[in-house]
Amino acid sequence: MKHIIYFFVSVLVILSAGACKKTDVDDKGYGYLYVSLDKDLSEDIVFKSTPEEFGMTFALDVINSAGTVCGHVDDYTSLAESPMTLPAVSFDYTAVAYSGTDGAAAFDAPFYSGSAKFKIAKDEMSNINIACSLANVKVTAEFSDDIKKNFSRYQLTVTNGAGTLVFDSAGEAPTVDKTGYFSATGTLSWTLELVNKDGEKYTASDTYSDVKARQYYNLSFSLEKEDEFGGGAFTIILNDSMDEKEYDLVLDFGDETKPEMTADFDYSEPVYITAGDASKKTLSLTSEDGFKSIVLEYTDPRTKETVSCELVGASTEVLGTLAGNGVIVASVPEGSKSVSVDISSYAGSLAIGESFFDVFMVDVNNVFDEERITFNVQSPVDVEAVSANAWARFATVEAKWFPASQPEGISFQYRKDTDSQWIDFDGSVSINSASRTYSAEIRGLEPKTMYRFRAVTAEDKETKELSFTTEAEGVIHNMSFDSWYKPDGSNAWYPNLDLSEANYVWDSANKGTSDLFIGSVTPTTPESDLVAVAGEGKKAVKLVSSTALGQFAAGNLYTGKFDKVSGLGAELDWGVPFVSRPLALTGYYMYIPKIIDKGTHNNMTGKTDIGQIQILLTDWNYPFHINTSKGTFVDFQGDPAIIAYGSFETSETMEKYQQFTIKLDYRDVTRTPKYIVIVAAASKYGDYFTGGVGSTLYLDEFEFIYDPDELDKK
Repeated sequence: MKHIIYFFVSVLVILSAGACKKTDVDDKGYGYLYVSLDKDLSEDIVFKSTPEEFGMTFALDVINSAGTVCGHVDDYTSLAESPMTLPAVSFDYTAVAYSGTDGAAAFDAPFYSGSAKFKIAKDEMSNINIACSLANVKVTAEFSDDIKKNFSRYQLTVTNGAGTLVFDSAGEAPTVDKTGYFSATGTLSWTLELVNKDGEKYTASDTYSDVKARQYYNLSFSLEKEDEFGGGAFTIILNDSMDEKEYDLVLDFGDETKPEMTADFDYSEPVYITAGDASKKTLSLTSEDGFKSIVLEYTDPRTKETVSCELVGASTEVLGTLAGNGVIVASVPEGSKSVSVDISSYAGSLAIGESFFDVFMVDVNNVFDEERITFNVQSPVDVEAVSANAWARFATVEAKWFPASQPEGISFQYRKDTDSQWIDFDGSVSINSASRTYSAEIRGLEPKTMYRFRAVTAEDKETKELSFTTEAEGVIHNMSFDSWYKPDGSNAWYPNLDLSEANYVWDSANKGTSDLFIGSVTPTTPESDLVAVAGEGKKAVKLVSSTALGQFAAGNLYTGKFDKVSGLGAELDWGVPFVSRPLALTGYYMYIPKIIDKGTHNNMTGKTDIGQIQILLTDWNYPFHINTSKGTFVDFQGDPAIIAYGSFETSETMEKYQQFTIKLDYRDVTRTPKYIVIVAAASKYGDYFTGGVGSTLYLDEFEFIYDPDELDKK
């Protein structure tokens, strides 16, 4: 059973050796790989189309002894114009040719592949043959004219365990005439379903084993009159074209009986029950001819997965598993004409939501019927609290409702855990009718406090309670910039009380510029005269962009630590530990920009300088290491570890302080920060040594905003 395409590969040897390990290459030079294709279309199975008609293109990989792909072309024919170059080595290469995609199952998508080993010799030509054959199992379905005449629908489902294809006569795009290709898993199972003109269903199934690639299963079904069954009796004959074996399915069109199911409750519409309702619910299954198969398929109440089991001939173990899920049924021998299935406990164990219970019945004459029960399990209350996302001064709470229509007066109540009196939420709720959920933002809360909340309606107040604890209002050291420190013998100022681990929060480029310019430049200094808030001991921070020895140095400030001078730039660590979630950063600034006269970045020469303040919250595992010489900077837009970001820029010349407020844009409202970065610069492009000499930015009295009501006033 072959369908083989032969590649005749001529090995000249130019493909680059760059993809191969250097240790694989000896001193034998290089050879040249050229591939031409011829096809041997001899076959034991008749295919309706040749590879050319499939429109196939064959790709080629060359693999070395280490398993590394040293060469690849999407179309082997391209090697006729541009041969590969491969190192001449002592080991064998492997050439792998393939066309199509190696999937589990697909219509009209064959996968061909083949491989061959070869050697490369310096400046020599050799030929290899690659036999490419079908790597799938091919399946087609055929139905005789008698079947098409007697049945309104005929459907064949085929699976290899990894993928499934349905050859169906119905639908807008019937698939019955398509060709199926399956990966070779060793087995192939089929299920035939026929529906006659009266809507009665017939089904049969079988499984093939020892299924291999290149085998072709043409499943051909036909009708044949069966006299021993009397008038109107037929046999379905299956010719699978492999072993010429037959599968007989008796269809007696004179038999008007079919399996039936009734129940002591109405299941013609979805069955609405309250969670925990285990009232009596029994199914009665009957068949005048006797049962051949009864399959129960239902939602497992614990795992939510679909469970399927056969009742006819079921073992004690299977019946025990069913009983454990609340489905009580006695042993069912083949030919049984009545079966009782008690699903009372099963229904009572279902979780809130929708669940299904399906029954598939086949009698001894292979007449098929199926029934579905849809359970819609509702809460004993109309609404229920679901979740809370607590911040420092507010919390976003969510709830869901269970009735088909939205209850009247849906809202929330909340209280401190230590209080007994509930507080009615008096704000507006956001409603999502599609998901039957609603949410609200409860404000006016206290930090680091446990609260309880519950969902309510106009009629229902006694519902499930959930709790949450508000976050702390975190601060960082010296946000007023009143504390400054200069080590003995140093010209570098630090906006910290000292350089202890607890107080070393702010830093600047002072240390670097002092070292680089031998103490002649100190861009960041304390300011005592121009302050936003007057008072004894009050100070601000003054950032001045300067130049020394022809090198531009922007006045800057950041949370983190200076590392070292690196070339003409610097290395520094951005970020200090921080686990709170402020809504904004506010403070005071005064800016006196100059015309940019240093650097050419972004064509800024001759334009007014820009002062900038940025804040970001991240869940980095450690501070971010900046290297200005190598161009290593934070990707403010693309770094996935950035949880929230905000920035402020100005080019306005000012004569007094003004207040700024930078609102943080949270990209994820569920993650907790690990680090905070606040960075300010008198020249926005100072990292690129671009700015105006003398541009000055004063900053004072930084503060975080945690209260959304306070932020609304800004």
